[in-house]
Amino acid sequence: MDVVREHDGYWADQIEIECPYCGERVEISVEPDVYGVLVQDCEVCCNPWQVTITRDRYGDPEVRVERAQ
Repeated sequence: MDVVREHDGYWADQIEIECPYCGERVEISVEPDVYGVLVQDCEVCCNPWQVTITRDRYGDPEVRVERAQ
């Protein structure tokens, strides 16, 4: 999965991910204080993703998207 980050300062990181179901590239927003595991539906095919957000020591997000179970 390719992750493209656009940081707009205080508000959120815009991260482009690829849906594990339909393969479409979709952009999600990750707020600076968000981390952990959450479920989000694909905007294109409506299938559920399991989104895992971790942060490095500088607070930059690393996002992994898998099919939700």
